[in-house]
Amino acid sequence: MSDDDHFNRGRWAEKSGAAMRREEEAKKAFETLRLEMEARKDLEAGFRETIELLKPSCHLTQACWKSFRAHVLSFEGWTAKRRAATETEKKESKEKRKGTVYFTEVTYSVKKVAKKNWKVKSRPEWPLCVDT
Repeated sequence: MSDDDHFNRGRWAEKSGAAMRREEEAKKAFETLRLEMEARKDLEAGFRETIELLKPSCHLTQACWKSFRAHVLSFEGWTAKRRAATETEKKESKEKRKGTVYFTEVTYSVKKVAKKNWKVKSRPEWPLCVDT
């Protein structure tokens, strides 16, 4: 403890070993899903699907969520979000924690091909010779 009776947490790790293992598991699950979805040939432009990737039992701390989300966002067409579980969902998943628990969902969107409106602008007639 420091002189003012408060803990000095300056040297503490931001992520515990267990939290880092859960984050790595989440990244592996995402990589498997990502490769599977991106390999599909039947997806058309504008396709969008949201998949529940992690159940509340795979708890990502705030620091792990931040880096996991950044990892997902680094791939084009992918987003990630957390959705708070309802009390009913907590009971169904046999979650015993009293605090908020989250489902982690990822969404894959196939980019729409933008239509380009190419307009040929007519060049103004510049007088090449001027009679004076």
